[in-house]
Amino acid sequence: MALARRSDYGMRVVFTATSSRLVSVRPRRAKPSRIICCRAVFVPNSISDRNQIYNAEASISMEVNEAKGLLANGDDEEPVFLPPDVLPKLTVDDLPKNIAVEVGVLKDGVMHLDWSGRLYRKGKRILGEADYTWTRKYWYGPIGLEQYFDLVRRAVEVRQKTHGDVSSINYDDDGAYIHLSFSVATSETNLGRAYDTVRKICEELEEAAEQTSDTIGKEIAAIAARLSGWGTASLDALVQAVDKAQTTDDKGRSLEELCSRLFETVPGFTVGGRVRTATEEIDISIVNDSNDPRLRRESALLLAECKNWTGKCGKDEVVIFREKIENRNRRCSLGFLISWNGFTSTVTKEMLRGSREETLIVPMTGKEIRDAVRGGDFLKVLIQCWEAAVNL
Repeated sequence: MALARRSDYGMRVVFTATSSRLVSVRPRRAKPSRIICCRAVFVPNSISDRNQIYNAEASISMEVNEAKGLLANGDDEEPVFLPPDVLPKLTVDDLPKNIAVEVGVLKDGVMHLDWSGRLYRKGKRILGEADYTWTRKYWYGPIGLEQYFDLVRRAVEVRQKTHGDVSSINYDDDGAYIHLSFSVATSETNLGRAYDTVRKICEELEEAAEQTSDTIGKEIAAIAARLSGWGTASLDALVQAVDKAQTTDDKGRSLEELCSRLFETVPGFTVGGRVRTATEEIDISIVNDSNDPRLRRESALLLAECKNWTGKCGKDEVVIFREKIENRNRRCSLGFLISWNGFTSTVTKEMLRGSREETLIVPMTGKEIRDAVRGGDFLKVLIQCWEAAVNL
């Protein structure tokens, strides 16, 4: 059973076994409503530990009887972790008093929370406790952490007055981190429906803060583009600029402009510049309204990441880029990873490993970008790369 503990600074550390050998600790980036500020991965030291990991990994598709057993034997000091797909099979009667449920699945030995909060029982009702915790050190939003959380808190306070289904608002700012929590009441007796209701309410409470952050981020990106002379150079000149760039900033900026200009040539694509969200930076975002039969089947939102490095791009960048795609509220399933100097062999292996997932990452190299500029048909090259990734 995975365990989660919270440090004095609101950080959640997730354990997947009882082993005492720590392999790595690194920040996990996600939207504020799905925060895991810190995660720890442990490797098993014994057969017993390996069995625990195996059983936990299998819990992605947990049987209802197993879930009921975990709840019945739960500890009121620690939450019970359950995968989302088993919740609709459980009712309030299966949830003992003083036992909380956190929703998530194991991926590669790490517990990924589907939502930062807990479900618990109060009488015959199922409630959710939303838990928003973020450290200033890891906040990269266009608006400040304090301003973002203030907007969320105001939305919670208004809903408490108008709907009466949120309560127990707790807000704390100690300078290093900000913590906001509140309870969401539901009339559902099924855990799956209750979970969906709580998530929907929390997303509505974030809407104003998200919209404000997105608007300011786009304004900043537009001003930065104008100041940098974005759009004045020809595509051929941009190719030369990418090749000759010396500083890290010039390398990234020139390749991003070149790729953005090329994506703009695709009918039905609306291209946005670099956007900095609360948790990550996105090089290129694309609204997909293409009539091409292959692209039309893809998601409404597409992402592109540009790497103008001296060496080749490796599998770690594929993993990070996949997380960015998956963090888009299920509105994005296709991304283009552009590496000017190509990819290592580990990228192909990583793509094969994730080939059964819905997310598709299309690798593109500098050679293919240069071919598109010389041939004047970026869409043709784009489709060729897409087909190669699909048929890998």
